[in-house]
Amino acid sequence: MEILESQIEDILVSSPALLQSILNLKDEPSLLTRQMMIPSGRLDLLFAYQTRLLLVELKVIAFRQEFIRQILNYKSDLTTYQTNGKLLRGEIQPYLLCTSASETQRETAATKGIICFDYNPEEVLHYFYQNLRPIAFFAEIKPIDIGIWNLHLVHDFIYFLEKVNSVDQLRSLVKGSSKTLYNKIKFANELRLIEWLPNQDLIKLSKLGSEYVKQKDSHLPSRLSEEQIGILRKFVIQNPFESSIILGVASIVEATFALAKNTYPVPMSWLIEYFSYYAGKYFDWQTKKAKYNATRMYSNYAVDLGLLAKSGESIYITPDGFRFTIQLQLHKSLKMLEAM
Repeated sequence: MEILESQIEDILVSSPALLQSILNLKDEPSLLTRQMMIPSGRLDLLFAYQTRLLLVELKVIAFRQEFIRQILNYKSDLTTYQTNGKLLRGEIQPYLLCTSASETQRETAATKGIICFDYNPEEVLHYFYQNLRPIAFFAEIKPIDIGIWNLHLVHDFIYFLEKVNSVDQLRSLVKGSSKTLYNKIKFANELRLIEWLPNQDLIKLSKLGSEYVKQKDSHLPSRLSEEQIGILRKFVIQNPFESSIILGVASIVEATFALAKNTYPVPMSWLIEYFSYYAGKYFDWQTKKAKYNATRMYSNYAVDLGLLAKSGESIYITPDGFRFTIQLQLHKSLKMLEAM
């Protein structure tokens, strides 16, 4: 395993429950300091646990005899600090964490008062990815295929919501099957244009939806007006993780941007293959048809918003698309930082 020791240390510091498990403790330890400069060197981690201090020396390699001497020197320095009133009183329990240690090596450490545990850095990294909230939040949201090919296809029912607040009533007003209407409602909900709970009859415009409806093209209500495009584009940029559909729109533009580094314009065949990887849907969209449909739909949404352009089987990024990508990266970073 090739990894910096500091990276494992970062994870253990941010995940006391993981360290509790590795050290076989009953409760989570509380960090006092890390990378503490002392006369004999730099101590990795020092924790408070019940009435004790836990000296934790972390290694990303297998056990070596020299680690024992290093830890004993650290313990001696800390004991001196306690005697001089520079450190909390309490029994100091040293721990050595390394990637592997034999039973004999652990017994050797134990004779010196050091508890030695081996750990797997791969498991630590896996824990970090699965449990750190911003990353888990980012990884869990993935684009979905609802079967709506363009954004304007929800107009035939959301404009009725200025006067109607019932799904049952919408069925008698909107053409098409109940399943199609349900998909449109679900799609509009993903865009946050409506407020609606699945299997509920009550449905109404959201604050965003009300503003969107106000900006409709009175001459061609079936199409998106420039004002509606601006409203949705701004919302996607500022709320990239708001829903699966919104993240999908952001992802198709980012995927196109990434592929454009290799060739431009981007061939649709490339985008179809790459988008399933980029969106985290490789195992969901396994058939050619599933990949094709999803990529076509999301690229259509991006074209509707003026972020991409199509010519035959070639995909272009528009000036708004370039600006969108830069702004999106900033807002994604901010959203993840806020969640930490």
